[in-house]
Parts: sequence; C-alpha cells; structure tokens
Amino acid sequence: MSRKVVLILPNWLAKAGEDSVLRQSLPALEKLTEMGELLKLSPAPISATPESQVLGMMPNEAELAQGPLTIAALGADPPDRSTHFHLSLMSLADGVLSQHQLELPPEEVDVVLARAKLLNTKSLTVVPGEGQDHGLVWEGLGDIGTQPPISIDGKEYLQNLPQGDNEAAFRRFIDDSVNILQGLELNERRVDEGLPPINILWPWGQGVRFRVPNLALRRAEPVKVYSPSLRLAGLSRLVGYRHSPRTLLAKGLNTDWRAIADIALTNNASLIWSPVFGELRQKNLIEEAGWLTKQIEESFLNPIFSSAAENPVRLSLLSPTDNGTGLAVTYETKMQNATMVPFDERALEERKLPITQMYEMIDHELGY
Repeated sequence: MSRKVVLILPNWLAKAGEDSVLRQSLPALEKLTEMGELLKLSPAPISATPESQVLGMMPNEAELAQGPLTIAALGADPPDRSTHFHLSLMSLADGVLSQHQLELPPEEVDVVLARAKLLNTKSLTVVPGEGQDHGLVWEGLGDIGTQPPISIDGKEYLQNLPQGDNEAAFRRFIDDSVNILQGLELNERRVDEGLPPINILWPWGQGVRFRVPNLALRRAEPVKVYSPSLRLAGLSRLVGYRHSPRTLLAKGLNTDWRAIADIALTNNASLIWSPVFGELRQKNLIEEAGWLTKQIEESFLNPIFSSAAENPVRLSLLSPTDNGTGLAVTYETKMQNATMVPFDERALEERKLPITQMYEMIDHELGY
C-alpha cells in the first residue's frame, strides 16, 4: 500500500498582475505534473470553519467557533455543557486596547499565565497556551457577545466589553486581569523599554464543542497533520487525527522542508498545510517566494520521489487561491500519464482539465 502525502500550499499561484514563482526550472514539479493527473480546483461553499475542507470534509460537516478550536488545540476536554473562548494577551493604555505586534518572550508569558491562575473561579478556568493565544472555559451556556482583538485594536476598552448572559462575570474577569497584571515587574520594565505592557486578558470567539465526524474511523487510519495553525490543530484533534507541533511549520522561510519530508515518509498518511506563500505575497516578497519554491522542490519533492522507487507513494499537491479556485496534481508510483500542461497560472485557462473541489480531492486521496 502506498504512503499518502498531501501538501497544500495556498496562494502559490500568482494573481493577475503578480509575478509567478512557478515559471522557473523545477524538475521535480515538472515530473510530478507530467506523470500525474492535473486538475483545476473550483470554489467551495463559504464555511465558518474552512479548515474542515482542508481535512477533506464537506463545508457544513464541522462548523465550530474559534473558542472550541482553541480549547481542543490546547488539549483540554471541558464538560459538555460549557462555552469555550479564545483568550488573547493584549495591552491596555489610557483606556485604549491594542494587540501585540511582536512575538512575546516565552518567559514573560509564563509569568503572566502563572498570575492568571488567580482569576480561576468555580465556573471560569484559564487554559494556558503559548504566545498570545490561550483559552478560557465557562462551565455554563448562554448568549454572550464578544469582540475579537483585530476589531478592537486601537479602540476604547469600556465600549467593547462582553455583552449578554453572564456579562457581569466576564467583565469582572477582564477587570481583574488588569488589576493583577498591571503591577507586574515585567510590565514596568516593558514600559520603560517603550514596549506595550501585557496587562489584560481578552476572551472572544465563544462557542460550544459540537460533535464532528471521526475521520480516523471513517478512513480507517489516523492522518498526521502538519501546520502552523491553531485552528487546524484543534479540528485535527477533534476528528481523531494527530497534529504535529506547530513550530515545525511556523518558521516561514526557515522551515526545514527536508525534515518534514523525512517525517512524512515515516507515516502511512500525512497532510501538510502551509500559508507561507500567501504571507510572502502579502508582504510583496516575491524573490523570497521564488527561493522558497526552489527549497520545497529540492528538499521536499525530490526526497519524496527518491523514496518512491522502494516505498510506493501517493503524492498530492494542491494550491488553492483566496477565492477557492486553483490547481492540484496527484501522482502515484508507476503512474505513466503524459500531461503536457504545466503546473502554473497558465493551467487555469485550460478548459479540458478535470475540475474538482479541494475537499473532494483530499477526501479521495486520504480515503481508500
């Protein structure tokens, strides 16, 4: 039986007016495309949890809010009748909220989270995570409204507090977080250094953990998932998959693609998702994106092909765009197709190519 490797690289393809990073010498990608089957991706229906499609589920099979995904990613399993929140470390100065633009030192985060334990009550529990991302569990249910940090950055604190059921407890939690964090020595030092203090804990993304399909049972084997995404890590755990440490793919241009290839070749089934090309394009780092393309070619695709002679491999490569269109190619050891269309933006204009949706292809590639 072939090992299954699915690699998803969103926004690898250039948009209109952008430079292509795929129109360079890429022998392994050319071989994959020539011998495999090239397809076009069609847009999928909009979903509250697009990560479900990355795992090969229909868009409406697993719709979960940010909070339940965060709590699952952090390995917590609260009581069924509970509401889960994402808990962000933010800064409050002169009554105005702001996000932290830089990574927070782990040792400072540890101090903040140790102090945050004082906020736990019979119904509210802080779930430690990493960096700015943590969780909060309310052992209760109700209609409560919160604002995500991105929408309140630079806005007045008092005008954006939680509203709805149990709002008094949540507002008290937030106020108390300011009271216990403001006087920390590390915050005094940060202010002296011109850095924003880590002095407020902000819950948002509330939701309950709905049941989702057990994909490990459906597909008769667990898949190892690799990504830097907290949301995808949470959903992977809920469907019965194993998610690798997110640090493996969180290093951008410094990601060790050879190590990822070596690890993937030890698993029966691996799914790798990296948003790095979208991030590079957003920053207009096209030369860096071209360099990274060569790295993936040499350090990931080449080792996969080299191992295929002795260990059969089914390799699938997908690159969806922001609107859900894109390209995909799948290859299995000993396939002998003769595809003449290259894996780059020109293929999107080919009318004769088969069309599929991303989740349908992934479901097929990871199934039997």
